[in-house]
Amino acid sequence: MREMLLAQCDELDADLVTYGSALERYQRRGEQTQARRIRGMIRTAERERRAVQDLIANLEQRFLETGPARPQPASNPARHPVNRVHPHPSPHRVIRAGR
Repeated sequence: MREMLLAQCDELDADLVTYGSALERYQRRGEQTQARRIRGMIRTAERERRAVQDLIANLEQRFLETGPARPQPASNPARHPVNRVHPHPSPHRVIRAGR
């Protein structure tokens, strides 16, 4: 998984180099519309690269620091269908209980 994400970072780096040279070319020619489009592509690629790097860092932190893989307890345990007495019963329940 890590190798796949690192390969994606490398691809994004190559894209950024390509976009950078294209941006320089368009700016030299004075083509502002194309330069603006390329700047948007650069921002998108940089954002995607940061997201991939964050994902790599989070995965490393989770799996390398904890040692052996242990299942994490669920933060919200599944609710069991238990009939509970609600602190404020509905009028329907109050009327039925009064019979």
